[in-house]
Amino acid sequence: MKGLKKARLSAVALGVALGILCGVVMLVVGILATQGVFGADMMARWATQFPGVDVSIKGSLIAGAWGFVKGFFSGLILAWLYNLCLCCCSKGHCSCCKGSCGTCTCNCNTDKK
Repeated sequence: MKGLKKARLSAVALGVALGILCGVVMLVVGILATQGVFGADMMARWATQFPGVDVSIKGSLIAGAWGFVKGFFSGLILAWLYNLCLCCCSKGHCSCCKGSCGTCTCNCNTDKK
């Protein structure tokens, strides 16, 4: 793994991306459930977990909002955990051993030549 630069994730960007994805999926499933096409059982399960969700257009919009919130915090936590596990040297200090980049003891400094 020498010579590879390690990249950190933006927690907010991943949160927004997953929030939009989850929100749109829950909204579409809710709309399909109101038309009787698909997802009435899923909406019934969501109604037990998320207040305001039911098989209606209003309930579908609320499900979409809950989906965004759920996806946002899932992405935020996922990116935070990823960055926590990532060992890289940035801004003059190592996030693994908390030492300076020049005196890093964990050999994670791959940016210097």
